[in-house]
Amino acid sequence: MNGCTKKMVVLGLGQRGNIYATFAKTYPEKFELVAIIENDPQRYEYAKREYPTAKLFKDYKDFLKEEIEADIVAVATQDIDHKEHSIALMEKGYDLLLEKPIANTQEDCMAIYEASKTYGRKVIVCHVLRYTPFYSTVKKIIDSGKLGEVITIHASESVGYFHQAHSFVRGPWQNKKESSPMILAKCCHDMDILRYLMGEECVAVSSYGDLYYFNEAHAPENSANYCSQCPLTDCIYKAQRLYTEQARQFAKYFTTKELTDENILADLEGTQYDKCVYKSNNDVVDHQVTIMQFKKGKTACHTMTAFSREIYRDLKVHGTKAELVGVVEDNYIEVRYFGGEVEKINVDTSKANVGGHMGGDFYMMESLYKDLNGEKADGITYLDVSIDSHLMSFSAETSRLLDGNSVKIKR
Repeated sequence: MNGCTKKMVVLGLGQRGNIYATFAKTYPEKFELVAIIENDPQRYEYAKREYPTAKLFKDYKDFLKEEIEADIVAVATQDIDHKEHSIALMEKGYDLLLEKPIANTQEDCMAIYEASKTYGRKVIVCHVLRYTPFYSTVKKIIDSGKLGEVITIHASESVGYFHQAHSFVRGPWQNKKESSPMILAKCCHDMDILRYLMGEECVAVSSYGDLYYFNEAHAPENSANYCSQCPLTDCIYKAQRLYTEQARQFAKYFTTKELTDENILADLEGTQYDKCVYKSNNDVVDHQVTIMQFKKGKTACHTMTAFSREIYRDLKVHGTKAELVGVVEDNYIEVRYFGGEVEKINVDTSKANVGGHMGGDFYMMESLYKDLNGEKADGITYLDVSIDSHLMSFSAETSRLLDGNSVKIKR
């Protein structure tokens, strides 16, 4: 890949923002990290230590006053702030790498979209699943015609019991009014993938789901409000166990220290991540099924569930000549030809050494670099396509609240 180094700014040095900063640090020939904007005191000090050559700001408005030259600004702030930050940056002439979801409401999403047209700016949404070797391979297989014409797709996202507890019961996405509905916060990735693989617009959705389990009705007898104060020792959601065993990587949400057991336990106590999962201020669903109809009458179904041992996505694509079956985290695909052989494909993610999402973060940054250098970049889309996944998600939530009544998608 022969291109010139691109100047990047990171707004919000949380888990996602740090992936982009780390990529720039790892590949300085591709991205120069010229500035970081972070208002959290601990993360600000972390930025000072880890990225000493980047100019630091505590307020994005101070950054805008400096008029620093940059090819791309990665917006990785909380979802509720995306509209304010994105429009202000585009008005100043910056192109954006925007974390998903685009915004919490359909109105704010459309406001960002309209602003991108008004100011003539590129906005690339971080739909990282598009860039994974797994889904890239699936897309190539579909486009090759091996499956014939795709008629229906079934996808499921098993969130993982510990991920649900961290992010959607205790964490930033626990309350749909303060963040967004689960179908948007977690599954707009999946809506985008289904639209990407089907290759046409979704026109209507029906959806069912609820918050069934993570509420006070299921709280064990004698449980406390905080796990650190709870006498129960056998709860699978006990925070002290989750963050030192199953979900250690998520401890970065409440500590910037080295992830030793001692540091995690000390910084966890009394935080929102220490709260009982049955007594938290959460209202997003823990299971949801969405049925989609596409422009030519084809269909897709997506299932989201909190109740799985591990985090994984699986996929079934049914065509007129063959079916494709795969599990993303296993990086394994089978193409089952009707009346013929079964083709087994192992997907290679070994080159992806930064980020997660089964190589998606790494390859998204690779594609971004290509795009900024005027090269053809697989998977790259702008808001005119990325907005579709969000319209699908908002319509699904409307349908859910209408007891599954079909909702037509209005563009």
